[in-house]
Amino acid sequence: MDFQLNEEQGMFKDTVRRLMDDNCSFDIRAAVIATGSFNAAHWQLFAEQGLLGLALPDSCDGLGYSTIETALVMEEMGRVLFIEPYWPIAVLAAQTLLASRDERHLGLLQRLSAGELKPVLAHEEFCARGRLSHVSTRAKSAAPGTWILNGKKTAVIAGNIADKLIISARTAGNDDDNHGISLFLVDPSSPGLTLDPHRLVDNRWAAEIDISGLCVTEENLVGELNLGFQALEHAHAHALVALCAEAVGVMEQAMWITRDYLKIRKQFGQPLSNFQSLQHRMSDMLIEVELSRGMVHMGLASLDLPTAERSRALSAMKAHIGKSGQFVCGQAIQLHGGIGVTEEYSIGHYFKRMTLINTALGSSMFHYEQLAAMAQHKSAKMLEAVSA
Repeated sequence: MDFQLNEEQGMFKDTVRRLMDDNCSFDIRAAVIATGSFNAAHWQLFAEQGLLGLALPDSCDGLGYSTIETALVMEEMGRVLFIEPYWPIAVLAAQTLLASRDERHLGLLQRLSAGELKPVLAHEEFCARGRLSHVSTRAKSAAPGTWILNGKKTAVIAGNIADKLIISARTAGNDDDNHGISLFLVDPSSPGLTLDPHRLVDNRWAAEIDISGLCVTEENLVGELNLGFQALEHAHAHALVALCAEAVGVMEQAMWITRDYLKIRKQFGQPLSNFQSLQHRMSDMLIEVELSRGMVHMGLASLDLPTAERSRALSAMKAHIGKSGQFVCGQAIQLHGGIGVTEEYSIGHYFKRMTLINTALGSSMFHYEQLAAMAQHKSAKMLEAVSA
């Protein structure tokens, strides 16, 4: 299998890198954070470059590119610690709307591609702990075609600047059932919704959302009633690969920053890069970065596989990259010493971002548990087959 980029993909990656370097450097990051981690001029620029509709089809005014190009964009964003909500809007929310196959909302994706609309998925709940099917927010039928929603959503990334919220709620079944989840598109200012914006440790903004007596109708329904899990599963698979691609960019840049620091920092009259023990540490960091890149390749290749095989591959990818990312960025802090944890120096921010990536969409520990459960289930099925 050839993992090399073709000429068009190489040119595309170079273009995105220049765009990030020219507009999203670490020096201007603080100003963007102060405005809620969103810059309207940047967002319009990304729309004009086609990045917001990168993986959307022509019918949605998108470029029709694959998840590979999305991963290339996310890797470059990780390299510069891109702070704006590209991932929650242009990947997670966009793929959720696309997978719902609801033609009524085609215009939303067109407006998203043009930078005119910022929809955000509000699905994560405090007790979910990575379980995609866990939805305790309830939608109680009040009349034919009308529901009343009650519940809470936590750590909704970019919820502070959302124009629309895609809220998952349970219209049937128990809290952890796949069936019975429905998606509703609502305005953040709707009666019954309370948003509490806050800043995360990596300086991105999120919101806690309290839902109490929110009235929705069939016009708010996204996709089919009770079948929202399929759209969530599709979107989260693409978002997980994109997030891990960003992690590779974060790790790689943290490694190069550390290498450059070791070359100029002197101890006992010579650069730290001359010490063999530190060279070994840098070698270990490089190995983990390249292993993680390979896991992203595996994740990309798994998106077209049957659900069980895809889930296994994606969990292996996230488990490995979360662990490797903590190692690489942790070593970067260690090798920098005290300056590595200062707010003014960049390397500490790479560690913080990697920490948040590790917890998003299920931590490494959660995905290791998933892999163990899948292996146990497979072994049980094999024993049953042998016994029969």
